Amino acid sequence: MRRFSWRSAGDLAVTGAFAVLVVAGAVFAVRGGGSPARATTAAAAEVLSVAALTVRRRYPLPVLAVVVVLGAFAAAVADRTIVGPLLPAIALYTLAAVSTWRVALGAAVTAFACYGSGELVGHPRTPAEFGVLAVVLLIAGTIGLYAGEHRRALVTASERAEQAERERLLLAAQAVLAERVWIARELHDAIGHHVSLLVVQAGAVRSALPDGHPTHAVLTSMIDGGREAMTEMRRLVDVLSPLDSVDSDEGGGGLGPPPGLDELSGLCDRLRAGGLPVHLDLDVTVPPPHTAGITAYRIVQEALTNVVKHAGPVPTRVQIRGDERLLDLRVTNGPPSAIPAAGVGSGGHGLDGIRRRSALFGGEVFAGPVPGGGYALRATLHFQERP
Repeated sequence: MRRFSWRSAGDLAVTGAFAVLVVAGAVFAVRGGGSPARATTAAAAEVLSVAALTVRRRYPLPVLAVVVVLGAFAAAVADRTIVGPLLPAIALYTLAAVSTWRVALGAAVTAFACYGSGELVGHPRTPAEFGVLAVVLLIAGTIGLYAGEHRRALVTASERAEQAERERLLLAAQAVLAERVWIARELHDAIGHHVSLLVVQAGAVRSALPDGHPTHAVLTSMIDGGREAMTEMRRLVDVLSPLDSVDSDEGGGGLGPPPGLDELSGLCDRLRAGGLPVHLDLDVTVPPPHTAGITAYRIVQEALTNVVKHAGPVPTRVQIRGDERLLDLRVTNGPPSAIPAAGVGSGGHGLDGIRRRSALFGGEVFAGPVPGGGYALRATLHFQERP
């Protein structure tokens, strides 16, 4: 069932009113001494024009042509008419509302010429009467152009509002995604680091105890639980972090201040307490930007975590050099002969995260084995354009 339209109801009301005016005009013409045949013929033409106006919104140009021709015919045969050029004016208004001013102007000139010719055939007209016809058509076309522009402006404003709403929702979704990525990185870098350290410490304690010691099973359970936690952590990182994402920001609103270069000494102290012989060599002449300091901390933290996970308690050196242009980060571990050569270059999410973080500052990452055993990692962070 078709929905009720106020516009359609208005069109029917207008055409109905004009139909009444046409009939009334014919009656008045006959009573005023006019020819019944001429009045009836003119009324029939105008009624057809009124009927054509009911579809003027769907076919504006054909309806204007029909109405102008029938109106000119009615003006030529009628002694007098009440509606006169009003029907062509309404059709011209409709056409102007959906077309350009050039089309509307051409249609108005054509309608004036055609309707004016019909009036000249029927009765002599004064220049003032033709002036009235021109003014009526001009006003109808002007109002139609204005109404069309206003309607198009409203449609454009509505589309822009919808586009703005879609962009707002997209930005909100991107903000949520950025927060998810931040959580994924923090989980992997911060919590994963501490869990790995706990597993190494538990393994060191277990290796120092004789077989059959009462706490041996407890420590084994702790180690297995820690490894399982790291596995689940990696799965969670896979879920939260899309494959093509990069860290949008190293800060975290409302989650406490993130660590920077000043906290590296505390990180190394904790690792030394856990059994990793790590030496920190920090020489930064100019404090780096806040986000660069956070990024540098996370890179060193991830590199040391890989040493703990893959090389064990081996001698490790952290060397950081910095000036007003860049930070140069180097982490090197040299395992003794009894320990396999593995370390900072190992790992999946860890090294990938280091590369992503360094790329945010236009830097590069080099990682691989070093002569004599062990691994080395070097990452650079640039603050200014390189010459």
